[in-house]
Amino acid sequence: MQSSGVDAAIHELEREVKKVQEAIAMLRRIQAQRGSGVGAAGRKVRRLSAQARKKISEAAKKRWAAQRAKKAGKA
Repeated sequence: MQSSGVDAAIHELEREVKKVQEAIAMLRRIQAQRGSGVGAAGRKVRRLSAQARKKISEAAKKRWAAQRAKKAGKA
């Protein structure tokens, strides 16, 4: 009979579904253990304030100006 082949296929698929569900549950447990504040690379996300960005920008501009002045003095 053909229904026994169909029944066997259904049974096999149900076993595979159970394995996939168990794998998903395991991955979710791992994810929960890592914590929610961790980024993809495993580091916490750190943000700079606008004041800190401005300070860094000004320092970089000052360094580049010094480099340009030094280069212009040699030419």
